[in-house]
Amino acid sequence: MNIVFTARKSSAVFHAIKGNFTGPEDLNLILGKGTRVEVYLVSSDGLKMVKEFGIYGEIACLEPFRPPCIPVNPHSPMVPSGRTGASSGQSAGRQAHPSRSSTRSIDSTFLDPFDLPIDEVTIMSMVFLHGCQRPTLALLYQDKKEVRHVKTYEFDLKNKDKSETGWAQSGLSGARTCIAVPAPIGGFLVVGEYSISYFNPAQTTAISITMNATIMQCYNHIDQGTRYLLGDHKGMLYILVLEISNNAGSSSNRLIPVSGLKLESLGTISIPEALVYLDNDHAFVGSHLGDSQLVQLHENPDEQGEYVEIMETFTNIAPVLDFEVVDLEGQGQGQIVACSGAFKDGSLRIVRNGVGINDRAVLELPGIKGLWSLKENLDATTEDTLVMSFLNSTRVVRVTPDSEMVQEELDGFLSNTSTLLCGNAQAGLLLQVTEGSVRLIAPPQHIQAGLVSEWKPPAGELISIASMNGTQCLVAVGGKTLVYLDIGSEVVKKVGQTTFENEIACIDVNAIDGGDRHASQVCAVGLWTDIKVLLVRLPTMEILASHDLPGDILPRDGNLLTFVLDATLSSLPTPKKISLGTQPVMLRQISAAQAEDGLAAAPGSAAGKSDHVFACSDRPTVIYSSNRKILYSNVNLKQVATVASFNCTAFPNALALVGSDEESVLRIGSIDEFQELHVRTVPVHESARRIAYMSSRKCFGVLTTQIVCDEPETFGTTRIVACDEEEIGFVRLYDDQTFDVLDSYELQKDEAPQCITAVTFAGDPTSYIAVGTADTISEGVPTKGRILILEVSETSKLKLVTELEVQGGVMSVKEFQGKLLCGVNHRICLYAWKTSEKGSSDNNLTLECTHRGFILVLTLAVHGEFIIAGDMIMSMTLLRYTDKKITEIARDSSMDMLTALEAIDDETFIAADNASSVFTLVKNTETTSEDEAKRLQWSGGWHLGDQINRFKHGSLVMANQENDAPAIPKLLFATVSGAIGVVATLTADKYELLHKLETNMSKVIRGVGGLDHAKWRQFRSDQRTLPSTNFVDGDLIELFLDLTEDEVNKVMMGSEGGEAIDVPVAEMTKLIEELSRLH
Repeated sequence: MNIVFTARKSSAVFHAIKGNFTGPEDLNLILGKGTRVEVYLVSSDGLKMVKEFGIYGEIACLEPFRPPCIPVNPHSPMVPSGRTGASSGQSAGRQAHPSRSSTRSIDSTFLDPFDLPIDEVTIMSMVFLHGCQRPTLALLYQDKKEVRHVKTYEFDLKNKDKSETGWAQSGLSGARTCIAVPAPIGGFLVVGEYSISYFNPAQTTAISITMNATIMQCYNHIDQGTRYLLGDHKGMLYILVLEISNNAGSSSNRLIPVSGLKLESLGTISIPEALVYLDNDHAFVGSHLGDSQLVQLHENPDEQGEYVEIMETFTNIAPVLDFEVVDLEGQGQGQIVACSGAFKDGSLRIVRNGVGINDRAVLELPGIKGLWSLKENLDATTEDTLVMSFLNSTRVVRVTPDSEMVQEELDGFLSNTSTLLCGNAQAGLLLQVTEGSVRLIAPPQHIQAGLVSEWKPPAGELISIASMNGTQCLVAVGGKTLVYLDIGSEVVKKVGQTTFENEIACIDVNAIDGGDRHASQVCAVGLWTDIKVLLVRLPTMEILASHDLPGDILPRDGNLLTFVLDATLSSLPTPKKISLGTQPVMLRQISAAQAEDGLAAAPGSAAGKSDHVFACSDRPTVIYSSNRKILYSNVNLKQVATVASFNCTAFPNALALVGSDEESVLRIGSIDEFQELHVRTVPVHESARRIAYMSSRKCFGVLTTQIVCDEPETFGTTRIVACDEEEIGFVRLYDDQTFDVLDSYELQKDEAPQCITAVTFAGDPTSYIAVGTADTISEGVPTKGRILILEVSETSKLKLVTELEVQGGVMSVKEFQGKLLCGVNHRICLYAWKTSEKGSSDNNLTLECTHRGFILVLTLAVHGEFIIAGDMIMSMTLLRYTDKKITEIARDSSMDMLTALEAIDDETFIAADNASSVFTLVKNTETTSEDEAKRLQWSGGWHLGDQINRFKHGSLVMANQENDAPAIPKLLFATVSGAIGVVATLTADKYELLHKLETNMSKVIRGVGGLDHAKWRQFRSDQRTLPSTNFVDGDLIELFLDLTEDEVNKVMMGSEGGEAIDVPVAEMTKLIEELSRLH
């Protein structure tokens, strides 16, 4: 039983339109991203997302329309109602899953559809023409001899009949797309691979221009039909101009004749899937294979001869063909390194969860033990001074607006000793705490600068720990005595004290009352020896609550405990535990600019500020709150000893951090967003197809393909330039830190790389890279391929150790029990490594065993002694390797084409098919029938709505240390549209509870356009449709946290035909909060 979450939403743009969606005067860009719609407002500052909502269907068409009035029929697909989460909006176009039979997307409320047969079978493109008396359709089609023609039909809607107009054109070589030209020009364009032609049945001759060979993938008109933007498969942007005849009449009853066409190249863009001209020479480029872009068109070219300037880039990791989950920074948290994009937009994408610290300044300053930032006064919003404590001294450094660091000498400030604490107090004063005293100091801007007041502990005793806010300071004296000092009246005054049986380990007096942030009526104290946490009332020093920490907690073991406090502060409930590392953790409060969505804002933004907690350790972590949840985000630094907020003029929204003693640096860096999946792009400029990680050499092996052209040929009187494109395969070696290319190995001509893995053979300590290839000249199934074994030298060079030619394409390779497992066409082969005494140059592969019985083995997974095979047609087969033989244990009897599979555990296996569905199978161990035991038993199925290309074991978040975790994350997956998801296993009782919640929520939160959630999540393939079973939609479940109180009550009561849930709302909220931390 599983729950599926989306960790990163799909990023590929498949559809893009513009319209007045959010208001009559608003110009909106609307994007279709598979199963989601995003609405942007076009403004002078760029594009701003104003609405996002999911669709219970895969978007096949997205078109704007302006109805004369808002329809009131609730069954109309155009009604602007329905909701996914907190979003609602109009839904236009066809939104259901594409039918595999005849398709009708017109609602009968508007039109009564009818069928009319035509003789043409292979339709390339068709458009209705403007300015015609009767509905007229231009049809581009291909005949049996693969010759392309265009003709027109007229329709008689009253009599439900059609007729050919008699106009036609033949021999349109390479024609691909028809574009209807709006009235008053009319007619249509036919865009081909070598030419563009304008046709108008009212004109006797066509107008054509030739061009260099290319494939135009999308278009959009700029004005009323005289200029068009065209984007081709190479990522080039063109403008096509229709030249109007000087003899054009002004009558509105006649079409304006076209005298010529003009095509100009504007420059390079991402390979486009959709183009939208917005306004004021700005256009949007939507891409599936690369980043989407907002571009500006210029009249004059730049230095590179380009008329296109990229104004904004929208990260897209689609399509993800393969990925690895690795812990490159040794923080115990995985990150994804993915093969993304294709052709010139191909790239590696490093996807990690957490907070990025971007260095703005790095200084060599060894020996820093403490670090604090100071403001001009307590209520100022920026800091300009850093206080650094060393073993026997303290330095005060001011940072100027020009980023210069100037050392300051403050009257009354002790610089010849180490400092335990420093901060701002009221009235513009500073507080310095050392082992011997607590000092209030007036800075230089005061009239009387210097020491204002001082408190010292009793003779012979020292201060060991201190905590403060703007008006209060608490210090531990002599180890066991807690002293409360008032610092709010420009005098350090002792107010109270108490002594504990054991030494004080830590103190915190940050305000938690929700009122004055510069004063608190309670402080928290941690004790050594009995390992206890106390809440102490101020100023009476009365103990309000006490909690003994769990027996398995060791002092400074890297574990963090969190308590939820009630309003009375009378008790400390059982805490939640999470591991933040293996070394002591020091907690420091920091402030960061906060964006509208609760995440850290961009450096220099005008957003407000919010307090968070920075956990300094060997795995530094930012702890923050969002939607009433405590969340944790790893920081992209290996170790942080101490930290301070430092939002100064030179470095806005920054932190000052000190690394380990070995690093000996002070780092000032800006903060990325919290709990976002950050994406780093490594351009490859060719198609990255497969990836494998070799930990022993700290490098990635990546299979890529590059499109190269033969010598271009010029033919015809118009000098059309064309060339034969050839695909060359490579094995590239990338450094795992810099991602520089270390070495490359070129494959043979007419050979495509198919698979790669890192392997260590039994009896040989050397790690190798194994590569499988297939020939590209065979029609259909490959007839031959190679297995290559490459060694990576200490100097990071690739060396071919051995190669083995096989009969068939090597579609999948896996390391398996010190051997190499290969899927070769219809069979699985296991190869052993034969070593030679003469050296590695004589090592070779020997076939140990083979198992046949497949059509085409596309993917393999291994788990212990088991092998799981995914076939092109015959779904999944489970095999076992024993006694040097591979034997079939069981197989799935369905006929599904699998795109990915993996083992969840010893008994359960998961697979994804080409119909965008996911299902699980289990071994049938309870049956006594031999035939039943040979069939994998259906366990559950669910429709994702996006094709999964790969499953991998791993997680992008820190592991939960609780034994009663509601779900266990098992797998990550990546999809064609660039989504990253998480599959986690559920216990039976948690599944029943969450399934009931899911059902109730789907009845209260209606889908956009009235589409049904249960129907959308049905498992469907080419052969069958089944209700969703043993899967829970985690994305829908998480919306529970955003519901209003009334909606929560409806969900829990089972309104709208659901079933009442007998669980307290607080308990349900807590459960979903815990689940949300899985991604």
